[in-house]
Amino acid sequence: MVLHISVYSNRHLLKMQKQMQTKRQTQRMLQSTTRTAFWIILLLHLQSYCISHPIPFSQCHPSMLGPPPTLSSLSLGQTLILHRLSDTHHTFTAERISNEPNAFLLRNVLTKEECRDIIQEALTSNMTAAETRGEEENSSRRQSSVAWLSSDKSTSTSMLSLLQNDVNSILVNPQITSAEHFRIEPLQVLQYQKGGMFVPHHDGHPRFLTVIHYLNGVAGTWFPFAKVDAVDPLDFLEEGYTAAEVREQFYQTRQNEGVASSMENMNVVPGTHGIVLVERDVWAEMGSPSLEESGIVPVDAGDALVFYNYETNYEDDDKKESNEDGIRIPPREDWRALHAGLPSMKGSKWIANHWFRYGE
Repeated sequence: MVLHISVYSNRHLLKMQKQMQTKRQTQRMLQSTTRTAFWIILLLHLQSYCISHPIPFSQCHPSMLGPPPTLSSLSLGQTLILHRLSDTHHTFTAERISNEPNAFLLRNVLTKEECRDIIQEALTSNMTAAETRGEEENSSRRQSSVAWLSSDKSTSTSMLSLLQNDVNSILVNPQITSAEHFRIEPLQVLQYQKGGMFVPHHDGHPRFLTVIHYLNGVAGTWFPFAKVDAVDPLDFLEEGYTAAEVREQFYQTRQNEGVASSMENMNVVPGTHGIVLVERDVWAEMGSPSLEESGIVPVDAGDALVFYNYETNYEDDDKKESNEDGIRIPPREDWRALHAGLPSMKGSKWIANHWFRYGE
Protein backbone atom coordinates (compact mmCIF):
# COMPACT_ATOMS: atom_id res chain seq x y z
CA MET A 1 0.00 0.00 0.00
CA VAL A 2 2.81 2.35 0.87
CA LEU A 3 4.61 1.31 -2.28
CA HIS A 4 1.51 2.01 -4.32
CA ILE A 5 1.17 5.47 -2.82
CA SER A 6 4.88 6.14 -3.47
CA VAL A 7 4.62 5.14 -7.11
CA TYR A 8 1.44 7.19 -7.48
CA SER A 9 3.10 10.19 -5.87
CA ASN A 10 6.11 9.98 -8.20
CA ARG A 11 3.84 9.84 -11.23
CA HIS A 12 1.81 12.71 -9.87
CA LEU A 13 4.99 14.67 -9.24
CA LEU A 14 6.22 14.09 -12.79
CA LYS A 15 2.85 15.21 -14.09
CA MET A 16 2.97 18.34 -11.96
CA GLN A 17 6.52 19.08 -13.14
CA LYS A 18 5.46 18.81 -16.77
CA GLN A 19 2.50 21.06 -16.10
CA MET A 20 4.76 23.61 -14.43
CA GLN A 21 7.24 23.47 -17.30
CA THR A 22 4.43 23.99 -19.79
CA LYS A 23 3.11 26.88 -17.74
CA ARG A 24 6.55 28.51 -17.54
CA GLN A 25 7.07 28.09 -21.28
CA THR A 26 3.67 29.65 -21.92
CA GLN A 27 4.49 32.55 -19.61
CA ARG A 28 7.85 33.10 -21.32
CA MET A 29 6.17 33.06 -24.72
CA LEU A 30 3.57 35.54 -23.54
CA GLN A 31 6.24 37.78 -22.04
CA SER A 32 8.30 37.60 -25.24
CA THR A 33 5.22 38.33 -27.36
CA THR A 34 4.28 41.21 -25.09
CA ARG A 35 7.77 42.70 -25.31
CA THR A 36 7.78 42.33 -29.10
CA ALA A 37 4.35 43.93 -29.38
CA PHE A 38 5.48 46.75 -27.09
CA TRP A 39 8.49 47.56 -29.26
CA ILE A 40 6.48 47.33 -32.47
CA ILE A 41 3.86 49.73 -31.07
CA LEU A 42 6.61 52.05 -29.80
CA LEU A 43 8.37 52.07 -33.18
CA LEU A 44 5.07 52.76 -34.95
CA HIS A 45 4.41 55.66 -32.60
CA LEU A 46 7.93 56.99 -33.16
CA GLN A 47 7.53 56.67 -36.92
CA SER A 48 4.18 58.46 -36.74
CA TYR A 49 5.73 61.17 -34.60
CA CYS A 50 8.66 61.62 -36.98
CA ILE A 51 6.35 61.92 -39.95
CA SER A 52 4.07 64.41 -38.21
CA HIS A 53 7.01 66.34 -36.69
CA PRO A 54 9.57 66.72 -39.51
CA ILE A 55 12.96 68.20 -38.71
CA PRO A 56 13.26 71.80 -39.93
CA PHE A 57 16.28 72.34 -42.15
CA SER A 58 17.51 75.04 -39.78
CA GLN A 59 17.72 72.47 -36.96
CA CYS A 60 19.47 69.76 -38.95
CA HIS A 61 22.78 68.84 -37.36
CA PRO A 62 25.48 68.07 -39.96
CA SER A 63 26.06 64.56 -38.61
CA MET A 64 22.49 63.62 -39.58
CA LEU A 65 23.51 64.07 -43.21
CA GLY A 66 26.39 61.67 -42.78
CA PRO A 67 26.43 57.88 -42.51
CA PRO A 68 24.25 56.15 -39.89
CA PRO A 69 26.03 54.61 -36.87
CA THR A 70 26.27 51.16 -38.45
CA LEU A 71 28.53 52.62 -41.15
CA SER A 72 30.21 55.53 -39.35
CA SER A 73 31.64 53.12 -36.78
CA LEU A 74 33.61 51.21 -39.45
CA SER A 75 37.35 51.79 -39.60
CA LEU A 76 39.25 51.88 -42.89
CA GLY A 77 39.07 48.51 -44.65
CA GLN A 78 36.64 47.09 -42.10
CA THR A 79 33.59 45.31 -43.53
CA LEU A 80 30.06 44.76 -42.34
CA ILE A 81 27.64 42.07 -43.55
CA LEU A 82 24.23 43.50 -44.44
CA HIS A 83 20.94 42.25 -45.87
CA ARG A 84 18.60 43.74 -48.44
CA LEU A 85 15.39 44.87 -46.76
CA SER A 86 13.33 43.42 -49.61
CA ASP A 87 15.17 40.09 -49.59
CA THR A 88 16.80 38.98 -46.34
CA HIS A 89 18.49 36.11 -48.18
CA HIS A 90 20.43 38.63 -50.28
CA THR A 91 23.54 39.45 -48.28
CA PHE A 92 26.23 41.94 -49.25
CA THR A 93 29.09 43.71 -47.51
CA ALA A 94 29.85 47.34 -46.78
CA GLU A 95 33.51 48.37 -46.56
CA ARG A 96 34.91 51.77 -45.61
CA ILE A 97 37.34 52.92 -48.31
CA SER A 98 37.93 56.51 -47.17
CA ASN A 99 37.89 58.47 -43.91
CA GLU A 100 37.41 61.85 -45.59
CA PRO A 101 35.02 61.96 -47.32
CA ASN A 102 32.94 59.25 -45.69
CA ALA A 103 33.03 56.70 -48.51
CA PHE A 104 32.07 53.04 -48.60
CA LEU A 105 31.88 50.25 -51.15
CA LEU A 106 28.82 47.99 -51.12
CA ARG A 107 29.90 44.71 -52.66
CA ASN A 108 27.27 42.60 -54.45
CA VAL A 109 24.40 44.90 -53.49
CA LEU A 110 22.88 44.35 -56.96
CA THR A 111 22.41 40.97 -58.58
CA LYS A 112 23.65 40.40 -62.11
CA GLU A 113 20.01 40.14 -63.22
CA GLU A 114 19.18 43.52 -61.68
CA CYS A 115 22.16 45.09 -63.45
CA ARG A 116 20.96 43.71 -66.78
CA ASP A 117 17.38 44.82 -66.12
CA ILE A 118 18.44 48.40 -65.33
CA ILE A 119 20.55 48.59 -68.49
CA GLN A 120 17.70 47.17 -70.60
CA GLU A 121 15.22 49.59 -69.02
CA ALA A 122 17.50 52.51 -69.90
CA LEU A 123 17.96 51.33 -73.48
CA THR A 124 14.21 51.11 -74.03
CA SER A 125 13.59 54.59 -72.59
CA ASN A 126 15.27 56.48 -75.45
CA MET A 127 18.58 57.55 -73.94
CA THR A 128 19.78 61.03 -74.87
CA ALA A 129 23.20 62.67 -74.98
CA ALA A 130 24.33 63.60 -71.48
CA GLU A 131 25.46 67.21 -71.30
CA THR A 132 26.67 68.92 -68.15
CA ARG A 133 27.79 72.50 -68.67
CA GLY A 134 30.79 73.63 -66.69
CA GLU A 135 33.26 76.44 -66.83
CA GLU A 136 33.26 78.67 -69.93
CA GLU A 137 30.18 76.79 -71.18
CA ASN A 138 32.28 73.78 -72.19
CA SER A 139 30.76 70.39 -71.69
CA SER A 140 32.33 68.71 -68.67
CA ARG A 141 30.89 65.31 -69.57
CA ARG A 142 32.00 63.61 -72.77
CA GLN A 143 30.82 60.72 -74.94
CA SER A 144 27.98 59.65 -72.72
CA SER A 145 24.23 59.15 -72.91
CA VAL A 146 21.67 59.27 -70.12
CA ALA A 147 18.24 58.01 -69.07
CA TRP A 148 16.24 58.86 -65.97
CA LEU A 149 14.24 55.96 -64.54
CA SER A 150 11.46 56.78 -62.13
CA SER A 151 10.07 54.06 -59.92
CA ASP A 152 6.63 55.57 -60.63
CA LYS A 153 6.84 55.33 -64.41
CA SER A 154 9.18 52.42 -65.06
CA THR A 155 7.97 49.06 -66.33
CA SER A 156 10.33 47.63 -63.73
CA THR A 157 8.56 49.60 -61.02
CA SER A 158 8.76 46.88 -58.41
CA MET A 159 12.49 46.27 -58.79
CA LEU A 160 13.45 49.97 -58.86
CA SER A 161 11.18 50.82 -55.97
CA LEU A 162 12.51 47.97 -53.85
CA LEU A 163 16.09 48.91 -54.65
CA GLN A 164 15.44 52.53 -53.72
CA ASN A 165 13.88 51.53 -50.41
CA ASP A 166 16.68 49.06 -49.65
CA VAL A 167 19.42 51.61 -50.26
CA ASN A 168 17.55 54.28 -48.32
CA SER A 169 17.07 52.03 -45.27
CA ILE A 170 20.78 51.25 -45.09
CA LEU A 171 22.43 54.58 -45.89
CA VAL A 172 20.20 57.38 -44.55
CA ASN A 173 19.61 58.31 -40.93
CA PRO A 174 15.91 57.79 -40.00
CA GLN A 175 15.60 61.40 -38.81
CA ILE A 176 16.37 62.59 -42.33
CA THR A 177 14.15 60.04 -44.08
CA SER A 178 11.12 61.38 -42.24
CA ALA A 179 12.08 65.04 -42.72
CA GLU A 180 10.00 67.46 -44.75
CA HIS A 181 12.67 68.36 -47.31
CA PHE A 182 14.00 64.86 -47.93
CA ARG A 183 13.58 63.22 -51.32
CA ILE A 184 15.26 60.80 -53.70
CA GLU A 185 15.84 61.68 -57.34
CA PRO A 186 14.89 59.24 -60.12
CA LEU A 187 17.64 56.77 -60.92
CA GLN A 188 20.08 58.25 -63.46
CA VAL A 189 21.58 55.65 -65.81
CA LEU A 190 24.65 56.60 -67.84
CA GLN A 191 26.49 54.87 -70.63
CA TYR A 192 30.02 56.10 -71.38
CA GLN A 193 31.58 55.10 -74.68
CA LYS A 194 35.30 54.39 -74.92
CA GLY A 195 37.13 57.56 -73.92
CA GLY A 196 34.03 58.94 -72.18
CA MET A 197 34.72 60.90 -69.02
CA PHE A 198 33.43 63.44 -66.50
CA VAL A 199 35.84 66.13 -65.27
CA PRO A 200 36.39 66.74 -61.51
CA HIS A 201 33.19 68.02 -59.94
CA HIS A 202 31.16 68.05 -56.75
CA ASP A 203 27.59 66.77 -56.62
CA GLY A 204 26.71 69.73 -54.43
CA HIS A 205 23.84 71.14 -52.41
CA PRO A 206 21.26 69.81 -51.75
CA ARG A 207 22.55 66.34 -52.66
CA PHE A 208 23.98 65.06 -49.40
CA LEU A 209 24.46 61.44 -50.50
CA THR A 210 25.59 59.86 -53.77
CA VAL A 211 25.36 56.18 -54.67
CA ILE A 212 27.04 54.99 -57.90
CA HIS A 213 26.03 51.50 -59.02
CA TYR A 214 28.54 49.80 -61.32
CA LEU A 215 26.34 47.87 -63.74
CA ASN A 216 28.98 46.15 -65.91
CA GLY A 217 32.01 46.29 -63.62
CA VAL A 218 33.75 49.15 -65.45
CA ALA A 219 34.69 51.83 -62.95
CA GLY A 220 37.25 54.67 -63.07
CA THR A 221 35.90 56.89 -60.28
CA TRP A 222 38.63 59.04 -58.73
CA PHE A 223 38.71 61.13 -55.53
CA PRO A 224 41.94 63.17 -55.78
CA PHE A 225 41.80 64.52 -52.21
CA ALA A 226 40.33 61.56 -50.31
CA LYS A 227 42.18 60.53 -47.15
CA VAL A 228 43.10 56.88 -46.69
CA ASP A 229 43.47 56.49 -42.95
CA ALA A 230 46.09 59.05 -41.89
CA VAL A 231 47.52 59.44 -45.41
CA ASP A 232 46.62 62.84 -46.89
CA PRO A 233 47.22 63.22 -50.67
CA LEU A 234 48.13 66.87 -50.06
CA ASP A 235 51.32 65.66 -48.37
CA PHE A 236 52.53 64.40 -51.75
CA LEU A 237 52.01 67.60 -53.71
CA GLU A 238 55.26 69.36 -54.57
CA GLU A 239 53.62 72.75 -54.23
CA GLY A 240 53.00 72.16 -50.54
CA TYR A 241 49.31 73.05 -50.37
CA THR A 242 47.65 72.90 -46.97
CA ALA A 243 44.18 71.50 -46.38
CA ALA A 244 42.97 74.98 -45.38
CA GLU A 245 44.28 76.49 -48.63
CA VAL A 246 42.72 73.84 -50.85
CA ARG A 247 39.47 74.02 -48.93
CA GLU A 248 39.28 77.79 -49.32
CA GLN A 249 40.10 77.57 -53.02
CA PHE A 250 37.39 74.94 -53.41
CA TYR A 251 34.73 77.15 -51.84
CA GLN A 252 35.76 80.14 -53.94
CA THR A 253 35.60 78.20 -57.19
CA ARG A 254 32.30 76.56 -56.16
CA GLN A 255 30.73 80.00 -55.96
CA ASN A 256 31.53 80.39 -59.65
CA GLU A 257 30.43 76.83 -60.48
CA GLY A 258 33.99 75.92 -61.30
CA VAL A 259 36.26 73.16 -60.06
CA ALA A 260 38.20 71.51 -62.86
CA SER A 261 40.33 74.49 -63.85
CA SER A 262 41.33 75.14 -60.24
CA MET A 263 43.03 71.72 -60.15
CA GLU A 264 45.10 72.14 -63.29
CA ASN A 265 48.09 73.53 -61.42
CA MET A 266 47.99 71.04 -58.56
CA ASN A 267 49.45 68.11 -60.52
CA VAL A 268 47.25 65.50 -58.87
CA VAL A 269 47.46 62.05 -60.48
CA PRO A 270 45.09 59.05 -60.26
CA GLY A 271 46.78 56.15 -58.51
CA THR A 272 49.13 58.52 -56.71
CA HIS A 273 46.78 60.96 -55.01
CA GLY A 274 43.55 60.05 -53.26
CA ILE A 275 41.63 56.88 -54.11
CA VAL A 276 40.54 55.46 -57.44
CA LEU A 277 38.10 52.64 -58.15
CA VAL A 278 39.09 50.36 -61.05
CA GLU A 279 37.97 47.13 -62.69
CA ARG A 280 39.07 44.01 -60.83
CA ASP A 281 41.22 42.71 -63.71
CA VAL A 282 43.03 46.07 -63.87
CA TRP A 283 43.62 45.88 -60.12
CA ALA A 284 44.96 42.32 -60.54
CA GLU A 285 47.35 43.47 -63.30
CA MET A 286 48.69 46.03 -60.81
CA GLY A 287 49.60 43.22 -58.43
CA SER A 288 46.43 43.39 -56.29
CA PRO A 289 47.74 46.21 -54.07
CA SER A 290 46.12 46.94 -50.72
CA LEU A 291 43.94 49.98 -50.21
CA GLU A 292 46.25 51.37 -47.52
CA GLU A 293 49.32 51.09 -49.75
CA SER A 294 47.89 52.29 -53.05
CA GLY A 295 44.49 53.93 -52.62
CA ILE A 296 43.21 51.59 -55.36
CA VAL A 297 39.89 49.75 -54.93
CA PRO A 298 38.75 46.85 -57.17
CA VAL A 299 35.15 46.86 -58.39
CA ASP A 300 32.86 44.17 -59.79
CA ALA A 301 29.50 44.40 -61.54
CA GLY A 302 26.80 44.78 -58.89
CA ASP A 303 29.00 46.82 -56.52
CA ALA A 304 28.04 50.35 -55.47
CA LEU A 305 30.13 53.30 -54.33
CA VAL A 306 28.60 55.35 -51.50
CA PHE A 307 29.87 58.76 -50.40
CA TYR A 308 28.51 61.65 -48.35
CA ASN A 309 28.88 65.16 -49.77
CA TYR A 310 28.73 67.29 -46.61
CA GLU A 311 31.21 67.80 -43.81
CA THR A 312 29.81 66.28 -40.65
CA ASN A 313 32.09 67.51 -37.88
CA TYR A 314 33.56 70.92 -38.51
CA GLU A 315 35.09 72.85 -35.64
CA ASP A 316 32.80 75.89 -35.56
CA ASP A 317 29.58 73.86 -35.61
CA ASP A 318 28.68 74.91 -32.05
CA LYS A 319 28.69 78.59 -33.04
CA LYS A 320 25.21 78.15 -34.52
CA GLU A 321 25.88 80.36 -37.54
CA SER A 322 22.70 81.74 -39.06
CA ASN A 323 21.62 84.13 -41.76
CA GLU A 324 19.64 87.36 -41.39
CA ASP A 325 16.40 85.42 -41.07
CA GLY A 326 17.74 83.37 -38.18
CA ILE A 327 17.95 80.24 -40.33
CA ARG A 328 21.05 78.21 -39.76
CA ILE A 329 23.46 78.20 -42.69
CA PRO A 330 23.27 74.77 -44.43
CA PRO A 331 26.11 72.32 -43.70
CA ARG A 332 29.20 72.87 -45.81
CA GLU A 333 30.08 70.74 -48.80
CA ASP A 334 32.98 68.40 -48.13
CA TRP A 335 35.74 69.46 -50.53
CA ARG A 336 37.29 66.00 -50.27
CA ALA A 337 34.16 64.58 -51.95
CA LEU A 338 35.36 66.16 -55.20
CA HIS A 339 35.51 63.34 -57.76
CA ALA A 340 35.92 62.58 -61.45
CA GLY A 341 34.92 59.91 -63.94
CA LEU A 342 38.18 58.90 -65.64
CA PRO A 343 38.21 58.13 -69.40
CA SER A 344 36.95 54.65 -70.09
CA MET A 345 39.66 52.63 -71.83
CA LYS A 346 37.84 49.28 -71.86
CA GLY A 347 34.86 50.07 -74.02
CA SER A 348 31.40 50.89 -72.77
CA LYS A 349 30.88 51.77 -69.11
CA TRP A 350 27.46 51.53 -67.47
CA ILE A 351 26.69 53.17 -64.14
CA ALA A 352 23.52 54.25 -62.31
CA ASN A 353 23.34 57.13 -59.84
CA HIS A 354 21.09 57.44 -56.82
CA TRP A 355 21.05 60.98 -55.37
CA PHE A 356 19.52 61.74 -51.99
CA ARG A 357 18.53 65.34 -51.30
CA TYR A 358 17.79 67.36 -48.19
CA GLY A 359 16.98 71.05 -48.26
CA GLU A 360 15.26 73.61 -50.43
